[in-house]
Amino acid sequence: MPELLLDAAGVSAFIARVWPQAAPRYGPDSLIHLDASRARMRWTTGETELRPGGTVSGPTMMQIADSVTYALVLGLLGEAALAVTTHLSIDFVRRPAPGDLVADAHLKKLGRSLIVMSVEVFSAPPGAEPDLARPVAIASVTYSSALVS
Repeated sequence: MPELLLDAAGVSAFIARVWPQAAPRYGPDSLIHLDASRARMRWTTGETELRPGGTVSGPTMMQIADSVTYALVLGLLGEAALAVTTHLSIDFVRRPAPGDLVADAHLKKLGRSLIVMSVEVFSAPPGAEPDLARPVAIASVTYSSALVS
């Protein structure tokens, strides 16, 4: 198993320093778990993330999938601001309810040039745990580790 170079607090501090406009999404209320093979984020969605009909938009689900994998990448590589997404595909499998989204990223492969992860996104009432048997989206995300500083 790979070694974790930054813990959740380290990832949050790094994001706050190099990407302050994104810092609230990586704070301790959002990045709730990080280890060498998994990361979990929780976001509260609001009116701006809802599409007509009152469901959370697809781009919002894609954003949390990309963000939770970026946190895992930073945990594994350290302060690698230039690590970039090279592939993200997502299947929307259920209609998410307004409220919180929880995303779980799992490391599949840490290579010399690519990091491959899978993500499950869940809908959860505010303050409650998601139903882990009912993902609302499933994503495959690949990051390039060759461009890191």
